[in-house]
Amino acid sequence: MVSQDELMYLQSQLEGLTSIFYELMPFGVELKRQQVQDHYDKRLISARKTQVSVAENELRRQFNTKANQVRNLVDSAESLGDAANRVNLIRAAASLPGERNKPLKGNVLEYCKGVILENRVDPNVLISMFESTELGAVEARVMLASTMFLIPETVNHAGEKLPVRNLLAQIIGLVKSENLLPRNDPFLNEAMCALEGIEEESD
Repeated sequence: MVSQDELMYLQSQLEGLTSIFYELMPFGVELKRQQVQDHYDKRLISARKTQVSVAENELRRQFNTKANQVRNLVDSAESLGDAANRVNLIRAAASLPGERNKPLKGNVLEYCKGVILENRVDPNVLISMFESTELGAVEARVMLASTMFLIPETVNHAGEKLPVRNLLAQIIGLVKSENLLPRNDPFLNEAMCALEGIEEESD
């Protein structure tokens, strides 16, 4: 069972991961403490000019919170190796501190590397994940995050183009059917929102 404090920690890690994938990486911001702080300081200056209705202290708090979330996640990812490696960032974000250095089970690391670094899914790896009896909460979060943060709309699946929404739906289905995560887990909720968003865009 995950405590409320642990869920809040995971939520903060997920928010840091979202900031990295959507706010920092697209603009080439280096994942170093000073560069991250500089980026959010510049964003704060821009926000001050446009959002006159928001109190200065509240704006600063929001931007400092984001910078801290990213820096904490980068520090955690560095314990796994290169913090700029998206696989390490996802593993760090999806784990509680005591779980971080444990190896991922059921070919989940292989899946994560394939989709994130090569935009492909090995059918045999996918089958072995779905048949594995070893999967736990960390594996579930890593599978969800690796899939929902994909930028392309399709992945290579044995030479065929597999829509990311179909892949994400399969992963969510696995996580739910095996009860790998509680219903209030932030990674599961974010993945379901992401799937809903993809489906709305497709309609």
